[in-house]
Amino acid sequence: MTKVKINPIILLAITFTSITWALYAYRSYSNQEIAYGIIFTSLSVIFISLVIWGFVRNKKIDSTG
Repeated sequence: MTKVKINPIILLAITFTSITWALYAYRSYSNQEIAYGIIFTSLSVIFISLVIWGFVRNKKIDSTG
């Protein structure tokens, strides 16, 4: 089965979503809402790691052709 590249626009949208979640987590921490801060920080980290994995995967697909 051939591997399909992840669309860069989707990766960009997930990056912006992760940044938004990180900003919301910062605002939650400053309002003493620790649980929301932890949840949105972890979601932000997970999605940023998925974006990095997507870029690496696309590079591997390009190089193997």
